[in-house]
Amino acid sequence: MSEHTENNMDLTPAAAGVTDEDLESQSTRYMIGISDGLRYGIDAEKVETILTDHTITHMPCVPEYVRGIVNLRGQIMPVIDLRLRLGKPPKDDCIIMVVNVESEAISILVDSVEKMVDIPKSAILPMPTQSHQKLVSGMCSLPEGGTLLILDCDLLLHG
Repeated sequence: MSEHTENNMDLTPAAAGVTDEDLESQSTRYMIGISDGLRYGIDAEKVETILTDHTITHMPCVPEYVRGIVNLRGQIMPVIDLRLRLGKPPKDDCIIMVVNVESEAISILVDSVEKMVDIPKSAILPMPTQSHQKLVSGMCSLPEGGTLLILDCDLLLHG
């Protein structure tokens, strides 16, 4: 009679020598903001706060997509309307996401904020060359369905 030995393999990341830090470096956490029915991911490390009750002060002689400025605890920052920046009609009832871009705080108007998600870096695909999506550096499928467009916040100021 031959003996049959069962070979149990531990397939956990720890058994493979992968640490929590390795897993974190293989994915990025994004805050999902919705604008005009599309989901945009903003690197969660750049998001400072979310404002639902705010007063925007109109400023003359600024680009149309700059809705004005907002005063957050004494810090004055521009308010960029993501809808207008992408050539869409404005919406009155919006939420402000305060984002740190190049060591400067700016605020981005979005329709709503959905949640945070961890996305593996390998799942992010480049935008098709024929895409008309400005300000987007990549895209991916969300686990629960739908598409997430990765917003390039640096282009909000310079693009």
